[in-house]
Amino acid sequence: MYLSNLIGRIVEKQYNTYKVQTETGVEKAHLKGKIFQTIKNKSEFPCVGDWVELNECDGTLQITRVLERRTQISRQTAGNVTEEQVIAANIDYVAIVLGLDGGRNYSDRLLERLTTVAWNSGATPLVILNKADLNDEAEYVKFQAETIAPGVDIIVTSVEDGTGINALTNYLSKGKVAVFIGPSGVGKSTLTNALLKKDVQKTNEIRRKDKRGRHTTSTSFMFELESGAYIIDSPGLREVQAWAEEQNLDDTFSEIAELSQYCRFSDCKHEGEPGCAIQAELERGYISPERYDSYLHLKKELAFLNRRKAEKNNNVERQYDKQFSKMVKREMSKKLELKKY
Repeated sequence: MYLSNLIGRIVEKQYNTYKVQTETGVEKAHLKGKIFQTIKNKSEFPCVGDWVELNECDGTLQITRVLERRTQISRQTAGNVTEEQVIAANIDYVAIVLGLDGGRNYSDRLLERLTTVAWNSGATPLVILNKADLNDEAEYVKFQAETIAPGVDIIVTSVEDGTGINALTNYLSKGKVAVFIGPSGVGKSTLTNALLKKDVQKTNEIRRKDKRGRHTTSTSFMFELESGAYIIDSPGLREVQAWAEEQNLDDTFSEIAELSQYCRFSDCKHEGEPGCAIQAELERGYISPERYDSYLHLKKELAFLNRRKAEKNNNVERQYDKQFSKMVKREMSKKLELKKY
């Protein structure tokens, strides 16, 4: 039996096997060979949250096409390779989860970096300051985070005493999709269990020395809540190499973007040029030196990244054109051979 043009949504990816939600339930699916001919970059492979077209042949589902993504959250692949790693697709909220239990589970610089990545997704960023029961100054940290991530809603939560859980569920109405991102040990899986009201995600103890957690989630999972909303629990990020555009910095550092309009020169780099409005406010104390340094660091990092992306895209296009040209020549040769007979 053969069925074509079925539609499903990927809820889990394990290497080359996918679990897809269809009208009849969750089923395993594999990539059909032809799909590899149309994929130029790894970011085009299916990921959790993708809507896909499927064929069914003798009870086996094959993914034939990834439908156009509405939004996607990405990071740069760990290491020195310039390559996009898509964490999740077709999401409404990017929930940045940070821990208030000390160590490196929260820092202003980490929040700036993750917020920039979130703005690039096309979804709405949301900050969750978790483990509030372990920090007597949770409200002060929230106030500080509001200045670091202007325009982003911030929720203080604790699974232990239920703080903020109802506030979080208000965002998760029917059909909405939120992905949890953040370091290991901040409580993403624990939050997932609390929202689902059952233990479906494994959780581990964190190290006392630095408050860092071990990876309990090795791949992304999509879960449906009672409300009809969906949450995606993603693996902890050991390092966050930003995958974003330079203009996304204007959302994260909105006060700097606004001030830059008053610089004397339109191409001011804000590094000592005469008439720089940002330098003036830095000297007055309106902008902290740490935030200014973070802005410059991310700006240079993203400029370098986008140059590398452009170079890679050009190389990929040339390689793709070369392969296509070879294929055309082979087909033409076959036709000429047939004409001889």
